[in-house]
Amino acid sequence: MKTWVKNLFLLPALTAGLGLIQVGQATAWTLTTLHSFTGGSDGDIPYAGLASWGNTLYGTTTGIQDSQNGSVYQGTLFSINTDGTGYTNVHDFQGDGYGTPVSGLTVSGNSLYGTALFGGIWSRGTVFKVDIDGTGFTNLYTFTQSDGALPRSRLLLSCNTLYGTTSFGGSLNSGTVFAINTDGTGFTSIYSFSDGDSPFAGLVLGSNTLYGTTIRGGSLNQGTIFAVNTDGTGFT
Repeated sequence: MKTWVKNLFLLPALTAGLGLIQVGQATAWTLTTLHSFTGGSDGDIPYAGLASWGNTLYGTTTGIQDSQNGSVYQGTLFSINTDGTGYTNVHDFQGDGYGTPVSGLTVSGNSLYGTALFGGIWSRGTVFKVDIDGTGFTNLYTFTQSDGALPRSRLLLSCNTLYGTTSFGGSLNSGTVFAINTDGTGFTSIYSFSDGDSPFAGLVLGSNTLYGTTIRGGSLNQGTIFAVNTDGTGFT
């Protein structure tokens, strides 16, 4: 009992010493809108999270029909400074087929990497690369369904290899895990799901193992957490 009372009296001193916020001491936060999308050439409905590089944020919009002039935008890539200045439409997918990037971007050096949900000639999705100044846009890979379809997740970059998931396609149309080199070579379908279904989220890498989730599958069909080696073995 004495020890408990002693520790109880020490708690306020410990709280003050560590600078901890006690109940009732709220910290004021100010919300700042850096950019409001118009639904025009700057896009609409930014579905994915942002990527940062230095003082610049990079993101995607899914794109809409512009009701004012009838133009169709299939999504955009944009950049904006962290203080809200310098908003730039890095790339829009009009004329590139159905783009609709719903995933975030991966930044490496002067390049942005991402996926488009409905891109490519078969509208099954693409992996793309573009320089941060908007030049050099390249479709690195176009999905065909049997190798995956409808990529929704942010790409994971390790050395010169990009890892990702598709939410559909593969041998059972349940999604895939894939790898591709940053120059577009070496595409590999690492795993085609049969005991999970529809991986929507991105991957994390530990040593030579990729970890991720599926939104369905498992004993109750409520989703799974999985691991698979980068060479496609050891799926768990």
